[in-house]
Amino acid sequence: MPDKVTVINLLWMTMMTAMLATSIGFHTTEDGASNFYGPPITARYHSFGH
Repeated sequence: MPDKVTVINLLWMTMMTAMLATSIGFHTTEDGASNFYGPPITARYHSFGH
């Protein structure tokens, strides 16, 4: 059986790979809703001068 550090590294890499795959899956299936994240590029910010 591998030592404890190897097992922890394998579990860590497995969890990170699963989270990355899930995140990529969420972002690729929601292409139509991607423009709702954050302000639009043409956003106007408040100017305190007037």
